[in-house]
Amino acid sequence: MADSLIETRLGDRVRVWTLGGERLESSYGANCTAVAGEDAVLLVDPLIAPTHARLVEDALRAWTGRPVRFVVLTHHHTDHALGAAWFASLGATVVAHRACGAAMEREHAGLIESRRRIPALAELFRDAEPHVPSLLLDRDEWSADLGGATVRARHPGPGHTPGDLVLCLDEAAVTVCGDLVSVGYHVNYEDAALDRLAPGLDALRAMDTPTYVPGHGAVGGPEILDAQRDYHRAVADAAAGKDVEEGIAKLRRRYPGYRLEELLPQSIAVWRKSAES
Repeated sequence: MADSLIETRLGDRVRVWTLGGERLESSYGANCTAVAGEDAVLLVDPLIAPTHARLVEDALRAWTGRPVRFVVLTHHHTDHALGAAWFASLGATVVAHRACGAAMEREHAGLIESRRRIPALAELFRDAEPHVPSLLLDRDEWSADLGGATVRARHPGPGHTPGDLVLCLDEAAVTVCGDLVSVGYHVNYEDAALDRLAPGLDALRAMDTPTYVPGHGAVGGPEILDAQRDYHRAVADAAAGKDVEEGIAKLRRRYPGYRLEELLPQSIAVWRKSAES
């Protein structure tokens, strides 16, 4: 199991941490973002288990002594959301869209229990607990003032999941995308509204920031939004062919080195089902 975080510094107020890789034991390489104001810290997506959340806590203590006031979840998938319970136990308010909260309540307890039954994962999830966010958003926007640093959360509509949130860190000119954008990773479409993926990318571009933090992979500029749009088109094209294996091979050739190749059969199936309906 990975035990050290990779850090990306985005100015004085923002840090991005990841365990990298593509295994469940490293949160599938998900990114966790921290914003530090003069008074408090806001965290986005504190990884897949308390063990990983504690690594984030250690990194925060090495950077700033300010308390974590808010944890915001971009969506309900466990690689982004399960670590939130640890910070809730320390007094943080966990914020999510209402649809995200409903999915967490519906799915997380069963996922934790199933992973505890796998010997290789039992220790990682030993002290994991399902958690329903205490602040569930119905409205499209929410903001937090951390003291000299303002963070705005927006629901761009269903996209990667029904309960997506994206965040704009005004003073730092950074947008956090959640899994509406992945860089160097194949996409998990299991809960996606395929017809809303392009509008979600449009909403991110409208944030008009020079820096974007994807859900997985390296931080970049607006070009990573264009690359994600092209990726969706490529998967749709691969799914339109008659032969599933050739579609998968086409994506592997076009995106050599992309992580999470095991998602490709599911991706093809989701896009084919959408086209048939």
